[in-house]
Amino acid sequence: MMADSMNLITAQISFLEPHLALIHVPIELYSLFLQPILRLLFGEDHDEDAGRVSWTSRHDFLNVSITPVECSIMCSRVLADRFVVPVAEALNRLYATSGARNDNDSSSKEANGSHRKTQIHISTEDYIAIQVDGQGLDAGQRVLELTSPLAMAGISIFFITTYFSDYILVPFRQRRTVTKALQQRGFVFSHTADAFVSQLSPSSPASPDGGSGGSGSGRHRTWPSPFHETITSTSTPATPPAKDIPELQMRTFTKLKRNNVTPLVDGAVRLASCAGSREYSLESEDRLKNDLLQVLLATAAVPLRAKQIATGTTTAAADTNGDNNAHVESAVPDTEESISDYRDSETDFGARFLSLTITSGEPISLLIEHRLLDRLGASLLGAKSVDDALVPITLDLRDLPLEATGIVCGVAGRLAQGDSTGLDGDLHEKELSPGSGSGSSRTDDGEVESIDISFLSTARAGTVIVRASQLQRALNALEVGMKLVGRDL
Repeated sequence: MMADSMNLITAQISFLEPHLALIHVPIELYSLFLQPILRLLFGEDHDEDAGRVSWTSRHDFLNVSITPVECSIMCSRVLADRFVVPVAEALNRLYATSGARNDNDSSSKEANGSHRKTQIHISTEDYIAIQVDGQGLDAGQRVLELTSPLAMAGISIFFITTYFSDYILVPFRQRRTVTKALQQRGFVFSHTADAFVSQLSPSSPASPDGGSGGSGSGRHRTWPSPFHETITSTSTPATPPAKDIPELQMRTFTKLKRNNVTPLVDGAVRLASCAGSREYSLESEDRLKNDLLQVLLATAAVPLRAKQIATGTTTAAADTNGDNNAHVESAVPDTEESISDYRDSETDFGARFLSLTITSGEPISLLIEHRLLDRLGASLLGAKSVDDALVPITLDLRDLPLEATGIVCGVAGRLAQGDSTGLDGDLHEKELSPGSGSGSSRTDDGEVESIDISFLSTARAGTVIVRASQLQRALNALEVGMKLVGRDL
């Protein structure tokens, strides 16, 4: 149900009603956490009406994602309390006890780091989802236009691109600030969800003293349990927000570099963006449910690749310049290194990367591997051609400070510039890693060609989705960002 809305050119922007919890499950614990995931997806005991509603429409908002770093869940606080909290607390107690036993065998620092990375974290703060519906801008530009005013206001966000819509998750307590920040950038607020108010471009500045619409009050839940941790800080940022996009980019890549966050790519993974049909079919929904269940069960055996990433043993891209602080990690292992030894790659249908989003107003949306299309794709719409294949570039954000903001906008802005610096004194192309191409791609008019991106924010990671044909350019662009801030560190 839509509570309030704003309009971006032909795109409608609406606040969704539910109070959401963000849950981080270390990928190593996925198999132990499968029961609450299946109850969230397929359970008919969510409320008294759940049994009469299709499983693809039972949530106002639900996202479940499996990445090399984590299993991430974004769901209503009520369902998190019922299905997730009991299992999370039990597992965290178990691993806390196990970690205490190992303290005598390891250094304190190593033990603490290992214990932290096996902890399930549930946000103490409620989040609200903003749905962006329509064709106002291309996907990459839409990420920038929607996230930049929020980043400038110092608001931490999560951004999810799906087949039909984009979703921005923001702290519920900052709803009024979000509305005001968007108004100041030219977005028009309306109390009527389906009203078309204006065709103002978001880049058209509005009066800085524009008022905020809607209600900013709402329930703010906190948890005394030691097994919960705030994913995003509720305090005021220690430093003022960036004054413009270039400064925001520099701050973003400085944060990434100082926390040793480098882009990770598994060259064996190719993705397709798919969705269910708007025309309801019981047969198709049941088939998708059964097929998805099999994939989730098969995924319970943790891939070796995930274990390597969790322990930091990834393969770094060659960098003959000797600048170890500026390289981009490109984990492109052989197939045998990507999956458990006992798996047969011909028959394996466990997911190495999967994201599904369920809302009450749109068909289910999935980001799935091409190799799983034969199992899952029959009942789905989408670009399934190999030529349309997508590649995920993952940023492991588990070690970033909790108050980190601007990551989505900063990375999107860097990629929008392509593989040029956009600054005076551009890096010479010889400073890029070997094999990185011959400099910036440009249009016939000499303009820098931007990289077509979408974004998937999860609880403790950020994933940039690019076309396979643009992967190297995207890595080049991120490497340029790292090298630029590397000069000052």
